[in-house]
Amino acid sequence: MSTPATSWAFRRLSMATAIAVYLLIVVGGVVRITGSGLGCPDWPLCYGQVIPPPDVTAFIEFAHRVVAAIGGALMIWLFVAAWRGYRDRREIFGPIAAAVTLLVVQVPLGAIVVATELEPLAVAFHLGMAMLIFAGVLLTAVAAFQPVTGAPVIERARSYTRLLLVSLGVVFALLLTGALVVGTNSQLACPDWPLCHNGLLPPPNSSPQIAIQLIHRYTVVATSVVLAAVVLTTIRRAEQEKLLVRWAAVLAGLFVLQVIIGGVQVLLIIPMLWRGLHLAAASAVWGALVILAGMTALGQSAPAPHPAPSSPEGMMATPAGQ
Repeated sequence: MSTPATSWAFRRLSMATAIAVYLLIVVGGVVRITGSGLGCPDWPLCYGQVIPPPDVTAFIEFAHRVVAAIGGALMIWLFVAAWRGYRDRREIFGPIAAAVTLLVVQVPLGAIVVATELEPLAVAFHLGMAMLIFAGVLLTAVAAFQPVTGAPVIERARSYTRLLLVSLGVVFALLLTGALVVGTNSQLACPDWPLCHNGLLPPPNSSPQIAIQLIHRYTVVATSVVLAAVVLTTIRRAEQEKLLVRWAAVLAGLFVLQVIIGGVQVLLIIPMLWRGLHLAAASAVWGALVILAGMTALGQSAPAPHPAPSSPEGMMATPAGQ
């Protein structure tokens, strides 16, 4: 029976950190949705004081900063724990080290977003960095739960590896275009769905907002095709690995849910709750895909088990062997 790669405490810490980073992304979305990005015009204080004034936008922005502090502290804790116990395991220490490095850049970037008064490109870049940090934490968590030894989960195949890399790139582009839609207030540039002004192409003399909205929708279509290929290929190649099949099903379900939410928020004229759910679902799709890719990569790199001994003595496992 295979043994876990890390201690019980480290696995719990990695899970808690991943959940905290996910919540940070969702709360950051709430900040954008409610227009609270400038609720605290200065940084790191809020109106020059530690406790925000009695204002809704200031409270939301300050809550985002508190969640960011908690998530950052957990990431540093996870980094230190990985360094102390598993720095010789690249699949465990490498991702969290990269995530903490990106965090060092992300913190002042948040201040730049405030200073530029939510410039759309800065907001999109800020979200992209958050997703990369989320990916690093998730990969560390996946590696923490991976057994030390075991048979490869999926056979090594360049085509499948390329498909996973392409899917990660396409979903990342989808997240960035979605951030640009919100940053440029292009949510209602196309009042109908799935068409835009009853067509697939922007109408003559259309505004840049319509172009941004259509680029996002085209990216959704491309993502649908790529993720469908990922899910079907994973199920076909990992018929005996139920956990991978389950994550492939989760990925498919989350993406369908995200598309439905995106359509509903247009048809219902962007209700605030649905906008928040849209970002939460999009972040979950990214997380599920990263987990699937991480499990596959670790499965490919895992050494194959030694053949079982044929002698009667070898059939009895020794304490050392166990």
